[in-house]
This record gives sequence, C-alpha cells and structure tokens, in this order.
Amino acid sequence: MPQETTGYDLTFVGHLSKDINIFSSGRKEIAPGGGAYYGAFAARALGCKCAVVTKVAEKDRSLFQELEKFGIHVIWNSSHVTTSIENVYPSANPDERKSRMISKAEPFKMDDLELNSSLVHITPLWYGEFPEELLLEIKKMHVSVSADAQGFLRNVNEAGEMFYKVPSDFDNTLKLVDILKIDIKEGKVLTGLEEPEEILKTIESMGPSEIVLTQNSGVFIRRNGRNFFAEFGSYDIKGRTGRGDTCIAAYLCLRNKENDDEKLVKTVAEIVTRKLQKPGPYMG
Repeated sequence: MPQETTGYDLTFVGHLSKDINIFSSGRKEIAPGGGAYYGAFAARALGCKCAVVTKVAEKDRSLFQELEKFGIHVIWNSSHVTTSIENVYPSANPDERKSRMISKAEPFKMDDLELNSSLVHITPLWYGEFPEELLLEIKKMHVSVSADAQGFLRNVNEAGEMFYKVPSDFDNTLKLVDILKIDIKEGKVLTGLEEPEEILKTIESMGPSEIVLTQNSGVFIRRNGRNFFAEFGSYDIKGRTGRGDTCIAAYLCLRNKENDDEKLVKTVAEIVTRKLQKPGPYMG
C-alpha cells in the first residue's frame, strides 16, 4: 500500500511500545504495540489517510516498520529508549490484565508535533508522556482533539507498577477534549460510578461531546446526548491487545460517514470483533 505524505484525515500522537505479553497458558510474545500503532493500522485499513507522530530509540525503529509498509506516514522523533510494557493476562477474562512498565521513551514536546490534519488523536501510554499543556497549544491550531484517557490516568511508580490516579487539574484537561476514549475501569476511576450509562453522562458534563467506552462485552458510544451500545462477538484472549485502540480508530474514521448512530456503533463493534480473532492490528 503506498505511503501518504500530505493532508491527513487523522493523526495519531503517542509512543509506540515494545510489548511483552504473557498469557495464562504460559505463552509469551514480544510484539510491537501502543495505541498509535493499533489505531493507525485500523484507520488506514478503513480508508483513512493517516499519520503517526511518535518517539522511539533509533535501534528499535525496525520493530515498527510495518506501519510505513502499510501506507502510514510516520514522523519519527528520537528517544534514548523505547517505551516497553509487560502485560500479564492471568485468566481468560480479557479485562483482567496486569501491566508493568519496563522502560519509558521521553515525553513529547511541542517541537515534536508535526501535525497536518483537522483531527488529532492523543494516545499516551502513561501519565506524563503527553504533558497537558500541549493540548492547549494543539487547540490553538483549530483542530479537533480526541484523546485516550489511559495516558492521563495511568501512572507508573519506581518499580514500573501501574496504577490509576485522577490528576488534580484533569477537569481543565477534559474541557480541551472533543472526543474521549475510555474503558470501563478508567471510567469508574474517573467518575466513581459503576454503570456505563451514568459514567458516559457524567463525562459528557465534564467537556467531551463524544465518548467511546469499551468493556469486555462491547462498546458504548455517547453522541448527540444519547448512549448507543453494541456487543462484541466471541473472541480469543490472544487478540485482546489493541481492542480499544481499534475501536476508537474505527469510530474516528466512520463518525462523519454514517448518520445512523445505532448502525455506527454496530459497525464499530463488528470491526473490533474481527480484530479480536487474532493477535496483531486490524488490517481489513
């Protein structure tokens, strides 16, 4: 697939990750990952002209070379190390995942952000990767901002252990976000609520006008003041990594092409279900 270089429909900003996935069966794999990685493949497969802005160590670029081969334009910013995360799945429940940060690439700076699209999806892997003040600078460019809550809520301690914490100024951050991607665990942490429908309504009152919320059974979309839900089909846990990233990418690519919101959420769920059948990104 030829690589696109100008006038993107969608730009993903986030670290790529050297993922180490360990499953309850004892199987272990090392794979390229990160929200920008999984999201960009899905977007490109759905016909979006897209770019990835990322930071990795020079020696690790080859791990992610399939992005460019698939026609995705990559803006490479150098870092001394590449972000690497170990994901342990102790059971068959795809939402039961314990992650440990092994290494962190350097945080983004404004000079890193080469943007040429009207829609930007910010997909950090850890709190601090994408400083909140950069959101304000991006908004000054008059672009629509989509963001993954993960990178603003998921903190890392000195041992690499990850834990969720709501930043004290997160209310101000959310006011700069037009579209928010969040999973059910993050939604509970952010709002203190349990039910997806109430979580969505509460987050909408914080700023984002569109919300995509995933859980193990399916996806909710909050749009035009209403909630829409569609179930995922059956799938194997080995395809779990990248579920939410594929989901938000599909939504961002299709949201202006489908006027029927119920049909939209069903289409997004169908695409994610196909991705979940096997490991790796959705490629059509």
